[in-house]
Amino acid sequence: MSDLILDDVKKLLDAEAGDKSVLEQIKRAAENNEVISNYERNYVAKLIDEHFKAPEPELESEQEPSVETTLEEITTTKEQMAKIVEDIPTPTLIESKPPILKNPKIMIGGGAVAVAIIVAVAIGLSGIQDLGPIASPITGLTLSSDQLSYNRGDIISISGKSKTSLGNSISLSIENEEAELIWAEDVALKDSGAFSTLVIAGGPGWEKSGTYKLNAEHGSEKKEISFSFKN
Repeated sequence: MSDLILDDVKKLLDAEAGDKSVLEQIKRAAENNEVISNYERNYVAKLIDEHFKAPEPELESEQEPSVETTLEEITTTKEQMAKIVEDIPTPTLIESKPPILKNPKIMIGGGAVAVAIIVAVAIGLSGIQDLGPIASPITGLTLSSDQLSYNRGDIISISGKSKTSLGNSISLSIENEEAELIWAEDVALKDSGAFSTLVIAGGPGWEKSGTYKLNAEHGSEKKEISFSFKN
């Protein structure tokens, strides 16, 4: 088992993936047949999954109708409704013999129906002209950790999402209460804009308990969150 994790750690060090100081510490423990904690094993396994396993193919999403297609459908609907208006016969008054004039309500009713149809079509055309494309909201940088409080030796799981148009990687860092930089890493973004990494709480700069800051910077966007650390 130690040989397997030693091979993985060497592979990660060669690829400059993860926290070099933590990986060196795990490498020494494996070479000396020392006990390796579950946190450290999970940390190595997580990095191997991120950097060496082939990504699963993403399912193609159903293509949404384009704005051009929608406008063509609206134009076609307008033409069809306009044709209906043209095809409605205009009521005409015809002089007839006295027996036919005994029921004038039929003629008046037909004219009223035609006028009502014309008004309804005109209102429908006016409503269609008001339609326009609806803009989708643009989401910005998000950043989170799996817990709000950590003890020495805990693994901190960091995740978030950003726009890939700002770059293929995002810079993450942690500062202690003295505003000293105690950890930093550039993490690659997935095609969806999501990112994630693991950090072991401990090492130089983690001597004091208190409130620590986790920072993310991606192009012109920045994000900062806090968590408590107990030594």
